Amino acid sequence: MNALDLAAALAAGGYLAFLLGEAWLLRRARLRVPIVVHVNGTRGKTETTRLLAAALRAGGLRTLAKTTGTEPRLILADGGERPWRRWGAANVREQRDFLLLAARMRAEAVVVECMAVSPDAQRASTAFLAPSLLIVTNARPDHLDELGSPEEALAVFAEGIPAGGAAITADPAVAAALGAVLAGPCPEPGPWHPENAAAALAAAVRLGVPRGTALAGMRGHAPDPGAFALRRIPGTGVTVVDALSANDTVSTDLLFRGAEALLPAGAARVLLLANRADRPDRALAYARWAAADPGRWDAVLLAGAPAPGARRLLARAFAGGRLRRLEDVRDLALEPAGTVVYATGNWRRIGPALAALAPREERP
Repeated sequence: MNALDLAAALAAGGYLAFLLGEAWLLRRARLRVPIVVHVNGTRGKTETTRLLAAALRAGGLRTLAKTTGTEPRLILADGGERPWRRWGAANVREQRDFLLLAARMRAEAVVVECMAVSPDAQRASTAFLAPSLLIVTNARPDHLDELGSPEEALAVFAEGIPAGGAAITADPAVAAALGAVLAGPCPEPGPWHPENAAAALAAAVRLGVPRGTALAGMRGHAPDPGAFALRRIPGTGVTVVDALSANDTVSTDLLFRGAEALLPAGAARVLLLANRADRPDRALAYARWAAADPGRWDAVLLAGAPAPGARRLLARAFAGGRLRRLEDVRDLALEPAGTVVYATGNWRRIGPALAALAPREERP
C-alpha cells in the first residue's frame, strides 16, 4: 500500500469512527429523554409546537421545544426562549444538536417542529429524533417542487410515524390517509387556531397531562413572532391583516375570511403579496389565487421579487393602476384611512419591518 492509499484508508477509517461515535452519543441522548414529539405538516407546525410545549410544562414535565417558524427559537423549560443560533444555512443536523442539548439539560419531554422539506431531509430528521409521537397538522399545497402534491406530501409524512407509536392530527383527511388518531375539537376558543389547539391538546392528554391542566398551560403560551395578527398602523386608520407566515393560498384564505368579522364592513381592501426570489412556484400560486377573484381586491401591492409569469398574470387581472409596487413597508401608512391591507406570501424581510411599524394589537 502506497502512502496515498494509506492516507485514504486512514481518512475513511477516521470518518467511520466519527459516525459510529456520533450514533452512540445520539442513542444515549435519546434514551435519556423519555418523550420526543415531532410536529410535521404544511401549516400550523410552529403554533402546535408552542401549544403542546406549554401544555406539557403545565403538567409538570421539564419540557424543551424548538421551532422554526418565522425565526428559529429554543423554548426553555421555564417557558423562556432564545434564538436558535445557526452558523450558516439551516441544516437538518440541528435536530440532532437539539436532542443532544435536551439530554444535557435533563429534559423529560421535547417538542420539535419539523424543519425539513425534502423527503430525504425529513427521513434524516426522523432518524435523528426517533420520535415517540408524531403530530401532522395538515397537508396543503406548498413546496410543490420538493414535496409534490398534498397527497404525495402525506406519503412522506407517513414515513415519520414511530414504530409502535402513533400519529395525531385534527385534520380528518390526514387521519383517513395515515390512520392517525383524529383529535376532537378544542373545547374552548383561545388565542390560537382551533385545529392546532385540538392537536396539541389531544397529544398532551395522550402523554398523561390532565385536560384542564393542559388547557391552562396552552392559554399562557407565547406566540411566534410572525403569528397571524391584526396590526394597526399608528395615526393612520390603516389596518393590516398579517398572514405573512401563511405560505399557501388555502391557509391564507381561511385566515383572511376568519378575520373579516373583526373588520369594518365596506372598507377598501388591498392585497399585499410579499415574494421571495427563491420561491417562484409560491409567487405563481398566489398570483393565480388573486387573479381568480379580482373583484375581491381594490388593489394589489407587490413586494419582493415575484416571478415574471406571476407579475404578468396579476397585471392582466388588475389593470388600470390596481397593481402597484411596494418598495418600503412604511409606505403602507400612505394608504387612505380605513383601508384594510391583507398581507401574505412570506414573512422574511417584510414581516419584521411590518411588526416594527405596527405592533400586534390582537390575534383573531
